[in-house]
Amino acid sequence: MRVGKWLKPVLLFVALLVLWQAAVQFFNIPTFLLPSPSQVAVRMSEIPSQLLDNTLVTLYEVLAGFSLAVVVGVVLATLIVHSRFLAESLYPLLIITQVTPQVAIAPLLVIWFGYGDLPKIIIAFFVAFFPMVVNTATGLLRVPEELLDLMRGLRTPRWRIFVMIRLPNALPYIFAGMRISITLAVIGAVVGEFVAANEGLGYLVFNGTANNDTALTFAAIFILAAIGITLFWIVGGLRRVIVPWARDPDEGDA
Repeated sequence: MRVGKWLKPVLLFVALLVLWQAAVQFFNIPTFLLPSPSQVAVRMSEIPSQLLDNTLVTLYEVLAGFSLAVVVGVVLATLIVHSRFLAESLYPLLIITQVTPQVAIAPLLVIWFGYGDLPKIIIAFFVAFFPMVVNTATGLLRVPEELLDLMRGLRTPRWRIFVMIRLPNALPYIFAGMRISITLAVIGAVVGEFVAANEGLGYLVFNGTANNDTALTFAAIFILAAIGITLFWIVGGLRRVIVPWARDPDEGDA
């Protein structure tokens, strides 16, 4: 059954590649405008080490920014849930970080932190942490009030209520936020590489476009898509292991 579930999108993807290949050949589209999938594959086979090195750079930035987003997001959500003052003061600031274009912030981060990995990691973090805060706070708050009253009646310390009741209840929401954040972290890392970088898949996309090497651009885009899908599946797999009682939206139960 699960094999059939994954077989459909795979078949659709293959069909789209076939149509793409046929359209490029039939209409005789120049490579610099739209390379065929076979031309992209040939270009990838010409520079495997370069693609691998830049993939590792982007993957490091994505995972670092995502990890920071998870930690900061959970901590901020915990503070917001336990303090009305912080909830009322932090939420507007969090929203500001999301409505501010990250491309506008990236040059400032380069000025402040240089041209290394840190600016890209920070941008990936800024893009990815908001879903973690919102989903975690939602999970921490959606606890039956009767259960909380019972624990308070037993004079249970707040930290034990958090560990025994709120956190387990929030785990499905935390993993839902992680699945969103991991894909956003990929976008954030690429945005940072667009602004200032001499390595990474975002740099290859920019460099390929600037040099009319469209096949290289598509190769980098394909790898970015593969990274995003793979990391999304990995987080989903971890959720099924760590939170087996939660319903899986992939199976249509949520």
